[in-house]
Amino acid sequence: MELVEVGTPYLDRLLIEAELSRLPDTAQVSEGQDVEKQLDRCREARPDLTVCGLGLANPLEAEGLRTKWSIELVFSPVHGYEQAGDLAELFARPLERAQRLAV
Repeated sequence: MELVEVGTPYLDRLLIEAELSRLPDTAQVSEGQDVEKQLDRCREARPDLTVCGLGLANPLEAEGLRTKWSIELVFSPVHGYEQAGDLAELFARPLERAQRLAV
């Protein structure tokens, strides 16, 4: 898996400096609400999976991109290593669905 971009409405670099340092050098970090530019970059990159809000998921799916609703991550009870498999399944589910539909 290769992380292409991380977008957020507000980024406090001081608060999450440790997390930012763990991102690959090739990953773009975007801050703000310029959704059209983010969508253009997403369409150009054609990632295997896009984690996004509900409002963007349907249009991206219609364009053939696989998506995962970001809200599902908020309501998923993942605490420590015990639920790590559940978290991995959230990301694997749309990829498996696309593979089954392609057959």
